[in-house]
Amino acid sequence: MIKINVKDTINNTIAMSTEDGKRLFEILYENLKQSKKIELSFKGIDMLISHFLNESIGKLYEKFDNWDILDKSIEYREIDGDDLELLKEKVIPTAKNHFKDVIKTDSINQSILDD
Repeated sequence: MIKINVKDTINNTIAMSTEDGKRLFEILYENLKQSKKIELSFKGIDMLISHFLNESIGKLYEKFDNWDILDKSIEYREIDGDDLELLKEKVIPTAKNHFKDVIKTDSINQSILDD
């Protein structure tokens, strides 16, 4: 299991920018592509917003087909209870719904093009 510290990755105690979210996304994505399990630590993060979580974690659901494996591949550590709730109750379900609809739309579009 690889350990990733958000604060060290973004060099900041505030996790809110698009650029920082993308930086973390790239690291998560590269490790997950190699089937590595990840322990993601939020130790030292003083402020965390949904936009950052959407950019860094939510977008992973666009890249992987098996969401159950993705859900089990990242362990969240040292994250505030409210922030964990935001992640698990809002960010991840919203990403799944969004990308499910995108996949469905792409499939419909492809079937129309194939006809």
